[in-house]
Amino acid sequence: MKTARPARTSTVCGAPLAIFVATQAEMKPLAMALQSTGRSAHRANSMVRVRIEGRDLLLAKTGVGPDNAEAAASHLFEETPVTAALSLGVAGGLSPQLQTGDLIVGDRAILRRGSGPQSFPCDSGLQEAALTVIRRWNSRHCLGPILTVDRIVRTPKEKHQLAAESGAVALDMESAAIASAALAYSVPFLAIRGILDPLHEDLVIDFDQFLDTEGEPNLPRLMRYLIIHPFTLPHLVRLGIRTKAVCARLGRLLQELSTTLR
Repeated sequence: MKTARPARTSTVCGAPLAIFVATQAEMKPLAMALQSTGRSAHRANSMVRVRIEGRDLLLAKTGVGPDNAEAAASHLFEETPVTAALSLGVAGGLSPQLQTGDLIVGDRAILRRGSGPQSFPCDSGLQEAALTVIRRWNSRHCLGPILTVDRIVRTPKEKHQLAAESGAVALDMESAAIASAALAYSVPFLAIRGILDPLHEDLVIDFDQFLDTEGEPNLPRLMRYLIIHPFTLPHLVRLGIRTKAVCARLGRLLQELSTTLR
């Protein structure tokens, strides 16, 4: 497993903290929890600027998948000096001990793409700061590797296989790609995710039938899919409710965490 080396720096003392999420469904509850005060736009990726007790946060939507995430993160680091970068949002569980809503603090992010897996360490100082807040809440959590893949993993069989191959406790589609960009710009990085679907749960829904290239639902295609597969509607609603709850919780965590990161 290869580990990349930093190439340049994009950190400045007093600069904003960069927060990356994949979708609007994740971004909206996070922004609401943070009581956002202003908005700007970058290409198809929306951005929210939040100020908490004198500290600026940039909440950026990358789109789903490692390619979208790495491109969005690299662009932000190129244009805007930041103090650190966090990857937040939902994840699938790869450990049988994890339940829906459990928080995962990454100790490293593993990118499964192309020629072979690459491992990117998470910043130990950011880890400890996040764990301090979570422990104060007495909340269920896990510290461990997060695997980043380039497709939606739906079945328990696939999750078991990826867990055995990678040793990761959770999977997403963005964190390690953002970590790769952060390393290239010497930006301290941490992934914090909340479990959406545990190891044993089959997602049932074929998301590829109605998501666009950014991972957002295409409404006409979604309606056609639900007409053909009406039994999936309760599953889709349940995942939406879980996503909102997990990301609102991550927003509260970020609100406390941001005041300690100076």
